[in-house]
Amino acid sequence: MMGNAPIMEPSPASPAEQTLDAELMANLDGLFMKYLEAICSNNITVDSEGESIHQTQMAKKLEKLEQCAEYRTFRFRIQAFSNGFREFIEREAGLTEQAVSKQQLRNYLHQQHYISRYNEDGKKAKSKGHHVWNVEAKKISRNTWWFKEFVRRIAAPPPKAIAGVPYEWTPTIWDPQIKAPKVYFSSEWLPPWLRWENNTLRGLPPVDASDCSVGVVSSYYQGKEVCHFKSNFTIHVVPHTPSGNVFLP
Repeated sequence: MMGNAPIMEPSPASPAEQTLDAELMANLDGLFMKYLEAICSNNITVDSEGESIHQTQMAKKLEKLEQCAEYRTFRFRIQAFSNGFREFIEREAGLTEQAVSKQQLRNYLHQQHYISRYNEDGKKAKSKGHHVWNVEAKKISRNTWWFKEFVRRIAAPPPKAIAGVPYEWTPTIWDPQIKAPKVYFSSEWLPPWLRWENNTLRGLPPVDASDCSVGVVSSYYQGKEVCHFKSNFTIHVVPHTPSGNVFLP
């Protein structure tokens, strides 16, 4: 393994932090999708306290969104959304706090792949000065939606390399569930002219260098859990002309 990634071991969870069992998790997953369909189909949904679950939007914007045939972004007020889901699972499936504690439900929502809590810059999502949770959905028919799963990824691909010119790329990752974490990058293989140095990919491509495929392994902590994922990229190498101009195909 090439890079500066340390050995990362998971920390044991305390009893209160342990995950829900598989059967209960599957039940919650089904209920969550039903909950999303219900609130996306009704822009004036409120929780039992009368608090709006949707972030308020102008009528004209709502009308325009209703006509959208592609994925659209729903912005939900966090507390009302959470309260509404708690009430929904108790009403639909009898899941009280004895079955799913407040902490367990909070952890479940914070790890839900159909919610984006953070923007690509690593900051919490906000709307009109308030933190919100984002959900992307496409309407299929009345009360039926497709939801987009948010997947952690490297935020931007590597730049082109110029033969004979020092190259460097410092990647960043976007994880929709957590603030931009401290990440360690490494690769199982690199061409001889490339190396990882302090989480930056550096090197001097020789004049005869050609395009190369690079696998980047990202390692970081999400709470006490160690997360790893691999991304594959092609670094394109272009010639450096005597005039200083670069041909970019």
